[in-house]
Amino acid sequence: MYTYEQQCMMDLSDNYTVLYSFMGRQLIDAFGLEGERALREGTRRFGRDRAEVTRAKHEALGVKINMKSLFSVDGDLPPDPRFRRELQELNPEERISHTLICPMADIWKAYGEREIGRIYCEEFHPACYNHYAFDCGHTNLGKTLTQEGDEYCSFNVVLRAQNMPEELRSRSFAEYDPGYIDPVVVPSKADGKSGFESLSIKLYYYIFEAAFEAFGGTAGTTVSLALLSMAADGAKRAQNTAEKYNLPFDAKVLNDSYPLSLDTASVANMWERYSAYGARELFEMCFVPAMKAELRKWQSARCSYLAPRI
Repeated sequence: MYTYEQQCMMDLSDNYTVLYSFMGRQLIDAFGLEGERALREGTRRFGRDRAEVTRAKHEALGVKINMKSLFSVDGDLPPDPRFRRELQELNPEERISHTLICPMADIWKAYGEREIGRIYCEEFHPACYNHYAFDCGHTNLGKTLTQEGDEYCSFNVVLRAQNMPEELRSRSFAEYDPGYIDPVVVPSKADGKSGFESLSIKLYYYIFEAAFEAFGGTAGTTVSLALLSMAADGAKRAQNTAEKYNLPFDAKVLNDSYPLSLDTASVANMWERYSAYGARELFEMCFVPAMKAELRKWQSARCSYLAPRI
């Protein structure tokens, strides 16, 4: 049995995963092919943002910007105990691997949203991995667990010095930087809550941004429906975790297991760059009251159950 902390970390991941499919489903149902186009564009923007943050962190640590660094240096999330990968090769030029169990793919399959999950796979990974390497990388994703019939994800991510401008080679490969010495990097302990909160805010924002640019104010109505679905689903998942560990479904369990804080002021720094087009206000207007209502509903039912019978 997983510990409470492990379960909450998995809940954070699963809620992040369904955020994507709830938003994607609403956009596609409302706008068809153009909705899918907006979803794909938002996913690519999110991938590039994550790449830039990772690259900046790695350059601050003094490591070279290459495939080995990308996949082995100071990740931004703790490991998921459900995840299984077969690593075949990892060096500065390439990472070759098979993902055997992907919790995200499993969640999308359970929700009947493998096609939307495949959009994430097709758009996020190339945008993130290639942009990290100064847009000189190449991501070959031959198989995905979100594709019917594929039994694993096949990743071949490469960065060739020969494909890079001369001025960038020294930033990526030690052999082009005479005298370079690999720094000793002490890994920091990734925090699941803050990590998934930051990523969830950005994922929500970039999809909303792309939708707003494509459809104007009607995008807000569509995204609000996704936010309501997210709240109901996240509350149910937190209730299940509380029940599993004999805990009350309260604000603490919700905060531990859901990536997005109800008190946005407490994480204002995370929202600072991701509030355009009223994105934060829409979240506060739709998601926050819906989630608080779920909490009150449970607390009211519990009080009724505990009331003395006369």
